[in-house]
Amino acid sequence: MVTETNTHVSAIKIEDLTVAYRDKPVLWDVDLDVPAGVLMAVSGPNGAGKTTLIKSILGLIKPVAGQVQVFGMSYRQNRKTVAYVPQKSSVDWDFPTDVLDVVLMGRYGHLGWIKRPGKKDKDLAKEALDKVGMLHLSYRQINQLSGGQKQRVFLARALVQDAMVYLMDEPFQGIDAVTERTIIGLLKELRSLGKTVLVVHHDLQTVKEYFDRIALLNIRLIVAGAVDDIFTDENLKKTYGGLKTF
Repeated sequence: MVTETNTHVSAIKIEDLTVAYRDKPVLWDVDLDVPAGVLMAVSGPNGAGKTTLIKSILGLIKPVAGQVQVFGMSYRQNRKTVAYVPQKSSVDWDFPTDVLDVVLMGRYGHLGWIKRPGKKDKDLAKEALDKVGMLHLSYRQINQLSGGQKQRVFLARALVQDAMVYLMDEPFQGIDAVTERTIIGLLKELRSLGKTVLVVHHDLQTVKEYFDRIALLNIRLIVAGAVDDIFTDENLKKTYGGLKTF
C-alpha cells in the first residue's frame, strides 16, 4: 500500500480503517492523511467504499478496526469544524420546507437546536445563496427545484457552517455544466481560504483541472498524493482493473 507523507498539519487522519457489512469488507486497512488546505478527490470504481469512507469520517458508520481524527480529535469532539454535502439521492426532497430554511439548518451547529436563527444567521444564509446563484429562489419549496438547484442549496447550507473541513459526496452528479462550474469555483475559493475539501468524484477527465490531490480507492487505498505525481495510467489500472484480494 502506498500512502502520502506530509509535514503539514493533518486535517483528516485515517489509520488502519476497516469497515465490513455482514462480514464483507467494504474498506480494508485504509491509511490516509489529508493535509489542511487542500482540494482532494476520492476516486475509484463503483463499490470501492468511497461513500463509506466519508461516512466513517463523520462517525455515521462504526468501523471494525481503526480510527479517524479531524485535526487530532474525533469527529464527535470536533464536529463544528466539519460540513457535509451528501448525495442528492440520500435526501428526502419531499420534506415541506423552503430553500432559505434548508440553508439556515447549516447554522444550527453554532446556535444549538433551541435558539432560533436571528438576523445575522439569515443574512449569512442569503449571502451563501447569492454565492451559488439561488438567492432569487429563497422561498421556493425545495421539492420544486431541479437537481442542479438542489445541489447548489446544499452547498450553500455547507457554506454557512463556516467549517474548516468540507466533505462532499458526488456533488457533480446529475447537474448541468453551469452548476458544475459554480460549484468548483466555490470549492477552489474555499481552498484559497485555507479550508480542506474532500470530494467523492467520478469524472476522471476533470481530476487534473479541479483537484490538487487525489486518493485512489478500491476497498484498499491504492495510492494518495499530489495529482501531478500519482494520477497516472499505471495507478488507474491498479484502481479500476483487476480483482481485489485480502
